[in-house]
Amino acid sequence: MAIPLQYLPLSTILFLAVGLVYILYLAVKNRGDVISGPASTVHDYIPVVYVIAVAMIMHFIFLFNQSAVVFLEFNQARQAYREKKVDEKPSLPALKYGLDNVNIRVANRLAGNFSEQIIPFLLSLHLYATFVSVRGAVLFGWAWLFFRSYYGWAFKRGVPVLFLSTIPAYCCVWGMIGGTIYEVSRK
Repeated sequence: MAIPLQYLPLSTILFLAVGLVYILYLAVKNRGDVISGPASTVHDYIPVVYVIAVAMIMHFIFLFNQSAVVFLEFNQARQAYREKKVDEKPSLPALKYGLDNVNIRVANRLAGNFSEQIIPFLLSLHLYATFVSVRGAVLFGWAWLFFRSYYGWAFKRGVPVLFLSTIPAYCCVWGMIGGTIYEVSRK
């Protein structure tokens, strides 16, 4: 018996989710160690590391979700073809790279948008923790992760619901960059 292809990315998502929960546990357990000023030692960055680790795990969850959705949709299309509900035999590349399937399009945008947004987020997070406040960076960081977490749900619903995810996440990044520039310019 062949193992369905979607089990590999789905099992990886489950494994990553367990890691995400564990890191959240560590972050909550060690929340008293967060300093309110700029980081001055490597130890001061530990709360920021938790935020970065969760961001990386979310990134890979979204990437593996992208694969899982394609395999699930392909299996459904194959089943529909076998049951003669559709006349055309499904093609995995056509399904994966086409724009006709809304679930695949949402998974692609979820992974793609997160990939696009994570670079400015990580840079602003690090700069804010270094020049302004570790506590502020961590708060902005957790907020950004929260707003990015439901982007797929919001994307599926379209504008204006989509703005409930994107605009607050942008504001987190802009707040960190603006706060850093302001603090640096005062010195």
